[in-house]
Amino acid sequence: MDKRRRLSTWLRGDGIEIGALNVPLGLHRKARVRYVDRLTVDEQRRQYPELADKDLAPVDVIGSAEDLSAFDDGSLDFVVANHLLENLEDPIAGLLEFARVLKPGGVLYLGLPDQRRTFDCERELTSVEHLLRDHEEGALISRRDHYVEWARHVARVQPGELDSYVESYMSDEYSIHFHCWQPDTFLDFFVAVRKKFGLDFEVVAFAPPEKEDDVEFILVLAKGRSNGVRLAPGRPPSRLREVMLKSPLG
Repeated sequence: MDKRRRLSTWLRGDGIEIGALNVPLGLHRKARVRYVDRLTVDEQRRQYPELADKDLAPVDVIGSAEDLSAFDDGSLDFVVANHLLENLEDPIAGLLEFARVLKPGGVLYLGLPDQRRTFDCERELTSVEHLLRDHEEGALISRRDHYVEWARHVARVQPGELDSYVESYMSDEYSIHFHCWQPDTFLDFFVAVRKKFGLDFEVVAFAPPEKEDDVEFILVLAKGRSNGVRLAPGRPPSRLREVMLKSPLG
């Protein structure tokens, strides 16, 4: 997509992409990336048979968005989480871990599906309160409810088969969309997390769905802007206000 190429120009230096599977983000020639996943490539192929004929990104580091312990504090120039946060039971833990591993001035690229334009369209949007509760009390309290909602509204499982489907998918730890957002509800979530946990990120670029078949919105966040950290020379200026005013989604 044009907007992916445009916004990925923020990413330079040494960084990681988490959960790339068969769609790693195209990066600028000055960006050096390592791929992180909780599964090896062979394990990915076993868990996702629908990707059997796809080329998968190599897995350089075993880890997860919530546990990037393979990386030191402030060691990375960028993190790519492309269509990832919706698959995390605790996206707050992921955001805090991204902030930990990024250098001051480091950049976080977030691509997220717009609930209105995907198979999530009949599901309820995830509230800020729900996300804060799951982070503070543990995601286990909501796990089964998430799988049940997925089974009903996405997989269209019949009532008589619901329990066995849910138990099977939970046992396999199959990756589903645990959460659903639209651009404005995600920004509400981001602002709440930044305030409550002192998350030192600022939105520096934003792109809504731009075409009829475009299902995603993208945010680029920079670490340390509130403390006067300056981005590296040559990076694009923020066009957040301009783009949001032009957005057809309002």
